[in-house]
Amino acid sequence: MTKAFWSSLTLGLLAVSLNGQYQFQHLNHLNSLQVEASFYQKAVDMHSSVRPLNKTELDSLGATRQYPQAAKKSWFTRKLFYENLVAINKPNYALTFNPIVNFQLGHEQGESAYRYINTRGFMIEGRLGSNFTFYSSYLENQGRFASYVNDYTRYRGVVPGQGTATRGFGDGGFDFGLAAAEISYNPNSFFTFTAGQGRNFFGEGYRSMLLSDAGYNAPFFRIETTFWRIKYVNLWAQLYDIRPEARVPGFDAIYAKKFLSSHYLSLNVNSRLNFSFFEAIIIGDTLQQRGLDASFLNPVIFYRPVEFQVGSGRGNALIGFGSSYKVSDGIMAYGQFLLDEFSLDDITASNGSWVNKFGWQLGLKSYNTLGMEGLFTRLEYNAARPYTYSHRQVLTNYGHYGSPLAHPWGANFQEYLAQVVYQRNRWEFEFQLNYGVLGLDSARGANFGSDVYRSYNSRVQDEGNEIGQGVGGTLLFTQLRAAWIVNPATNLKIEAGLRWRSLSASDAADINTRPFNVGESLWLFAGLRTELFNRYYDF
Repeated sequence: MTKAFWSSLTLGLLAVSLNGQYQFQHLNHLNSLQVEASFYQKAVDMHSSVRPLNKTELDSLGATRQYPQAAKKSWFTRKLFYENLVAINKPNYALTFNPIVNFQLGHEQGESAYRYINTRGFMIEGRLGSNFTFYSSYLENQGRFASYVNDYTRYRGVVPGQGTATRGFGDGGFDFGLAAAEISYNPNSFFTFTAGQGRNFFGEGYRSMLLSDAGYNAPFFRIETTFWRIKYVNLWAQLYDIRPEARVPGFDAIYAKKFLSSHYLSLNVNSRLNFSFFEAIIIGDTLQQRGLDASFLNPVIFYRPVEFQVGSGRGNALIGFGSSYKVSDGIMAYGQFLLDEFSLDDITASNGSWVNKFGWQLGLKSYNTLGMEGLFTRLEYNAARPYTYSHRQVLTNYGHYGSPLAHPWGANFQEYLAQVVYQRNRWEFEFQLNYGVLGLDSARGANFGSDVYRSYNSRVQDEGNEIGQGVGGTLLFTQLRAAWIVNPATNLKIEAGLRWRSLSASDAADINTRPFNVGESLWLFAGLRTELFNRYYDF
């Protein structure tokens, strides 16, 4: 194992730019901060809530990082600190190749066994002609996580956002793989067509109440249409329910499939004010015998009326709204509202009806805060009423691969989030604090509306529902991290830090600890990591 570790370490130190030639940036909150600061200016007109961000638009703003000093360095120094390991760049085609590593060693207070993550992988990116780009990556992983993450993984059968977990690796560890691949075609300035297996994100926040990247990769097809002050996104995806009880009858090894159709319309009223509209429909057949209705592929907003016209009421429909405003250069206020279901009579009666299922977000973020270059700050509030995102048929909930498609906490919660990141030269410092109030299910099986993988037909009551009902839980999560960036282009970092997480319950004797584990966890870690995508352990 020692030889394998150092061999992989050597490859990792040679890894460089993952930005490559692919059309879109990879979804990562930290790696985008420096380039984002350039387009969160009052005069810049850009649809920044549609992610991953389009590199063509970033290049037009001059928002890419440049390192002219690299040209004067030796070959070895360039490969170690600046460039792709393999790079071919011709007028009609381009190709880059880079290894990916994540070697992390940690210790959890009160536990004798060390925690670790051992990831080896690769990424290939390329361009054919001027309009066709692609990328492919694969990560092979072994890991033993903090206790609460291990418990979640055992219960859901998937490492959060990272793959189906195979138990029995080492002493309490997991073995899992993560594959992603996309192709993108950009025929003109109006349209971009993308297909592959990956993730998407709608919104300006750290979280998204509409669609986030906290879940596992999914096969998808996306069309982006951009004209005037409008960006319109069609997104279709095939999702999976990996619960044993959802497996295809007679084929226990085959996961049950369902389908997502969503539309997102972003309108820039001017360079400072944006409004967006979102809708999504999820359909699926518990017997896995019904085909896909052609009307599901409708590329125009307002799918629900079409669904009723064709006599289909089996889908789970959601609509959402968003808005953002640049208060000044580098400062943006933003928000979202997600409506799953509601009754106007019940809202006016203020009776706490279960039917009124909705969530919302309010946030404020600042780039180059207080005039300090590289300092990013964020304050954010997220909430969802009980039973939001759930459905009468669990298969057609708003979830994929054991995880919610929006906020990773599911529903029946309030969250307050603070984030401070300082990036200067090759140094990076991060502080994050999450405080949450959750309503958890009881050990007796009562469904109080937090778990989207339970049918809302099993609800405790029809009226009197409110956020935090059930077994009251208080969640605290803090992360402190420092990193030195070995290669800014590849996001290869040497890092160290700590994560402290505590979930307390009002009645510890009457709580269903799944999927969230009650207790405290202090995890110290250090390692070498290629930071390719977001990993969420703040639950």
